[in-house]
Amino acid sequence: MLNKFKYFWGKTNRWHRVFLIFLIIELRILPGGKYGFKCNDPALSHTFTGDTVSWKLLLLITLTLPLIVMFIVEKTQENSESAKQQALYWYKEYLFGFLLNLTSVQFIKFLVGSPRPHFFDTCRPVEAETCTESQYIYSYQCTNPAWINQSDTSFPSGHSSLAFHSALFIVYYLYQRKTLCKNTLVTQSLCVLLSGYCAVSRLSDHRHHWWDVVAGFVIAIVVLIYTIFHLCGNFKCVMSNKKQTLERNEHSECTIEGAT
Repeated sequence: MLNKFKYFWGKTNRWHRVFLIFLIIELRILPGGKYGFKCNDPALSHTFTGDTVSWKLLLLITLTLPLIVMFIVEKTQENSESAKQQALYWYKEYLFGFLLNLTSVQFIKFLVGSPRPHFFDTCRPVEAETCTESQYIYSYQCTNPAWINQSDTSFPSGHSSLAFHSALFIVYYLYQRKTLCKNTLVTQSLCVLLSGYCAVSRLSDHRHHWWDVVAGFVIAIVVLIYTIFHLCGNFKCVMSNKKQTLERNEHSECTIEGAT
């Protein structure tokens, strides 16, 4: 069995492995953790009012904005086919970091099983109706089928982590590329404000506790360090370097042919 697993693992790449872990978590193939709750806890007694920033809107912005920014910047710095390739190369690494961030968040959510601020309103556990004041309930069962797998996924905040991941990626990219675009500072400020707005909305919507948002921010920073410095090479021009190497090789071949 172990040899088969090693063989399978050896035939996969980093995308397959992270995506496989993500699927195992999302399909709940393995049992997850449950944090439990204190009877009549005010922190879990808020009413569910929906999401100010929906998942669809979050994904639309965080998946498209980095690509648009990089295309514009690389075109202004080098108007050639290599600029397009460079932007696509970094965007591919950004997407892997994004997937790694999302998988990390979902794994911790699955492992911890922390109740959301609207836990009593959406989960409606039977134990909450019969427990006594300040009694801690370790095991419970949600009676609302639609929220069985969502009421206990508060820690950490996925919205906040992905929003900060995208925003800070763009901010550092613009700084490191030392672009001459007039709107660089405006773009950086707008990204930070939008990510902050998303994080605050998770608190005002009572979807997360403040420590969930902080944890999401920390995860984003850790994954970004890996993405920027390891995957993206601190935004050094990979395509330009390859082009220069190719030109030097061609020049060397021409010199050798001329000498012969």
